[in-house]
Amino acid sequence: MTPQQIEQAAGALKAARKDNRMLAGLDDGLTPRSMEDGYALQDAFMRIWEEPVAGWKVGATAEKVQELYGVSEPFCGPFYVPTTFTSPAEPKARDFGHFCIESEFAFRFGSTLAARKRAYDREEILGAIEAVLPAFELISPRFDTLLQDRIALAAADCGLNGGFVLGEDYANWRGLDLAAHGVRLSVDGEVKGEGTGANALGHPFNVLDWLVNELSRRGIDLNAGEIVSTGTCTGIVFLEQGQKAVADYGVLGTIEVTFV
Repeated sequence: MTPQQIEQAAGALKAARKDNRMLAGLDDGLTPRSMEDGYALQDAFMRIWEEPVAGWKVGATAEKVQELYGVSEPFCGPFYVPTTFTSPAEPKARDFGHFCIESEFAFRFGSTLAARKRAYDREEILGAIEAVLPAFELISPRFDTLLQDRIALAAADCGLNGGFVLGEDYANWRGLDLAAHGVRLSVDGEVKGEGTGANALGHPFNVLDWLVNELSRRGIDLNAGEIVSTGTCTGIVFLEQGQKAVADYGVLGTIEVTFV
């Protein structure tokens, strides 16, 4: 894509998000065909979208989701403060094109990891973490599908993110075995998914390793106070308006969301 095409495509994504419209797609010349173009379009969108970044989501960290999108590594995108909710949350259904959720382990960073040429190691990354917290990603792209056939466009559209629901910070996270830590997702009392942190690239820390260094490669700082969510433990679940979803994270507590 040319710089002009990237700027035009970013404007189309901004307009769709601002007007809460779902698109069938973008014109051929405005549709990224490579992940490089997808992230260039994401960067261009971030420059013109005026809301503050709350953090970053990482998608396709579960094997089944990678199979769905035909990829062998994750993708990432920003999420924003106005669409980040505290559990129990009741986001307005009219603001979302899809009522789709994932139960994820998220991490709040207490110090900044600035972009640099040298890769960050695990010790540096974990040393910057302030807390772990349970999260729902609200998947809601600006398109009428989840773009399984257009992964670069999915990355460009903030990684398909529509928002987040966050639980309470848990500061004593170093004592937890997050790979083995179970999560149970229920909808109106019926269990819809169960899993552990191992579903996210074998361990949520592996996701953090990838995300921090991917952002650094792109020249993006991970700032103090921002949150990184590490991908689904319980699969992709679609809701109907009015249904209550509850994810139980054991000692980390529960989170709830209902689209109203």
